[in-house]
This record gives sequence, C-alpha cells and structure tokens, in this order.
Amino acid sequence: MLAECKVYKGIEYVLVDELPENQKGKILLTVSPDLFIKILINGKIVSPCLQYKDYNFWFHHVYKSEVMEQPATERVVAHDLVLVSKV
Repeated sequence: MLAECKVYKGIEYVLVDELPENQKGKILLTVSPDLFIKILINGKIVSPCLQYKDYNFWFHHVYKSEVMEQPATERVVAHDLVLVSKV
C-alpha cells in the first residue's frame, strides 16, 4: 500500500522508518543513499526521509513490479486458513 505523504514547510516526504516493514527493507536496499534526506523539524533531525516524488516513483516502478514478479506460494493467514496462489 502506498504510504501517505507528509509535508513540512513545503517538503513532501515519507519517513522510511514509518513504512511497512516489507517496503522499508526493500527501499533501503534499492534506493540510492544519495536520495535520502534529513529534515530539521522543531530542532530535531528526522531521518531517513525520502522525498515523496522519489518514493512514489520507487513504489510504482520498483516495489510493485518486484511484488508482481515474485513466485506465488502458499501463505498461512489468521484462523489457520491457507490461501494458495496459482503457480
């Protein structure tokens, strides 16, 4: 799921630590360290952040395509139900 945009003084961003775990892990591995930013908010440095335009591009062109390409497997979900995706 695409994370919501945060805005501080006109800077649209996402805080990487607040992303879902699966996105957080992949984004740290696939995005150039040069794109991560730090934002000074009320005297506190907030990081790692990513400009929302970069996150949005990554989500639609890297993350979504990786998720779509993963092989389907069995997954156990709550209440002991097993969902089987076609292989």
